[in-house]
Parts: sequence; structure tokens; C-alpha cells
Amino acid sequence: MRKNFLKYAAAVFFSVLGLSACQPSLNWRNVQMPETTLSFELPCKPDKTTKPVTMAGQTLELSVVGCEAGDAVWAVMSAKLSANADRTELLKGWRQATLQNMRASQIEDATWMPGRIKALPGALRSKAHGTTAKGEPVRAHAVWFAHLEGDSVRVVHAVVYQNPGHKKDLKQDPKQDAKQDAKQDQSADLLIESMKLP
Repeated sequence: MRKNFLKYAAAVFFSVLGLSACQPSLNWRNVQMPETTLSFELPCKPDKTTKPVTMAGQTLELSVVGCEAGDAVWAVMSAKLSANADRTELLKGWRQATLQNMRASQIEDATWMPGRIKALPGALRSKAHGTTAKGEPVRAHAVWFAHLEGDSVRVVHAVVYQNPGHKKDLKQDPKQDAKQDAKQDQSADLLIESMKLP
């Protein structure tokens, strides 16, 4: 099962990073995940795609909605599972694969429960520093959760990949670094905390 996750996560990671660039500044708008009632806020006009992936031993249609703005890639991914699928292990595997693909270090995990979604137990939230496939630094804020959708379960992964480029400048004021980190944290929180169901 882990091999499938790694293959799947790598494909998603690179497809999200390959989404076309949108507006350079943050221009927040409400977006709805295709064929679901899940909505959230994105800071740029999104691209949307659907691709078949293997998760939990099932071939599923993974919807990806994302865009690029403010030196960051913003994405929400979602798939519908049968009710008897092991969603907890799936979410843990998805998280592990995501962090491995970005060669994550300095991983911070937090207890998280979506405020406007009746999520099933097992929601995860992580923040990490790592590198892209090209070796460039990347900072990620991510959540993974599941909720009931009729007789099925929908799994969702939301992530913001940010370019912490200011860290490259060794002459940068540490206070400026902290201020930039706080600004990036706040913008990632806007996406993560905006997710809701009617």
C-alpha cells in the first residue's frame, strides 16, 4: 500500500506544482470543489483537473483545484471512498507520502478539527520545511481529513506550498524572517480554516 501512496503522491505533487500561474497578488474568492458541496477560499483564480489514482486498493477519481499566487502554490484535493475503506490509514499514508516527496524536515504536527465541517475522527495537520524536486526550498502547510458524503466517505487534502526565499539571504534581519513566516502562516490559515460544508 505504501508504494501506491508514494507513486500517487508524487504524481499529485508534481501536477499541482505544474498548475499554471495566476495573478501575482492575493485576490481571495470562494471556490467549490467540483461535484461536491465542499467550498473554501483561494487567493487566485483556480485551475481544476481530475485524474484516476489508486488509493486504499481502489481506483478513484481525484479532483485537484489549485492555483499559484504570492510565491505559493495553493491546492485542495479530494476523492470519494466506499464507506468500508480504511480512511484513517489512508490519511496517515497520504500525509507520510506528501512529506517524503518534499523531503520534509522540521515537521510540526498539530491537533486539528475543521470548524465548519463535521469531520470524521483522524484529521491531521502538519507544517514542514523541505525541498522541491529541483532542490529549491519549500515550506508546506497541510491538512488531511475525511467526512461523510451520503453512503460514502470523502477524503480531502489541502496544502499551501510556499517559497521561503527570504531565508536564502543570510543578511536578512531575523525579525524580518519571523515577520515573513508569520505572514505566510496567516495566509495558509485562511485557506485551511475556510473549508466548509453547507
